[in-house]
Amino acid sequence: MKAFRTAIVAGLLPWLAGLAWAGPAEDALLARWMGVATNLTTWEATVVQTRHLKALTQPLVSTGHVWFAAPVSFRWQLGQPAQSIALRSSNELVVLSPRLRRAERHALGEGAVGPVNDLMALLDAGFPRDVEGFRRRFEVLGVSSNAGLASLQLRPRDAAARRMMPSMGIELDPESMQVRATELTFADGSRLRNAFSEIVTNGVIPESTFRTNLDSGWKTTEGRKTP
Repeated sequence: MKAFRTAIVAGLLPWLAGLAWAGPAEDALLARWMGVATNLTTWEATVVQTRHLKALTQPLVSTGHVWFAAPVSFRWQLGQPAQSIALRSSNELVVLSPRLRRAERHALGEGAVGPVNDLMALLDAGFPRDVEGFRRRFEVLGVSSNAGLASLQLRPRDAAARRMMPSMGIELDPESMQVRATELTFADGSRLRNAFSEIVTNGVIPESTFRTNLDSGWKTTEGRKTP
């Protein structure tokens, strides 16, 4: 689970301050966001990931790149050269450690259970498709303006997911409605922030970007299948 969290966190996904919005303004913001997300076919960006751990006085900072192709495929890569890579398809997440040539596979989707499957469902928040589905999954605790960005503070409605990740924040560019940052708070008090730049939408991403291409030199293990 630690390797998985280091590799990607869906995320996909800063605390809120400033002038708060509520009621109709919140609904309007969500409607605009979903309208843009519905037309999204591909998305890629440079990411700066900052991990805040209680055991460390200074955060851990990594730079990488993320690619997304609708409906759920993504590649999340940190380090140059890559130190960790996460590849998601419709029914599987594969976390790669290139230096060690190790791969960890996690089943996803219908019939799959466990914390990784729950976490992946939460990370879908970065690319929602409709307001009703989004509200079924998340409770919006607040919407505000912060440093020129529209910020949403969310709480998962599912009790099991909430025990793992009590809250998450999403920052949107108010003009383009692009996700500019996500921040996730975990049950152990650690926080993971992803800030995105050099964003490209609806460009051509080769299918090979989302393939593992593992040979016999890789050691592959299966992730947990039960909670």
